[in-house]
Amino acid sequence: MTKQELSIKIGNRIKQLRKEKNISQAELGRLCGRDKQHIELIENHKVSANTYTLYTIANALEIEFIELFKF
Repeated sequence: MTKQELSIKIGNRIKQLRKEKNISQAELGRLCGRDKQHIELIENHKVSANTYTLYTIANALEIEFIELFKF
């Protein structure tokens, strides 16, 4: 798997989990200390999130970190 493919899978997974919890991008950003635009860029594969950002997103979604990688 390439870096781009991984970024796409993680972005899609975050979007899926966020929508399942009925949370907006703005709300997710607020919950994990980022802005809406940063969440949007991650979900749309424009930037790759670092490990700590993924960790804060998982915490904000109230899921185990590993759940972000179940695709």
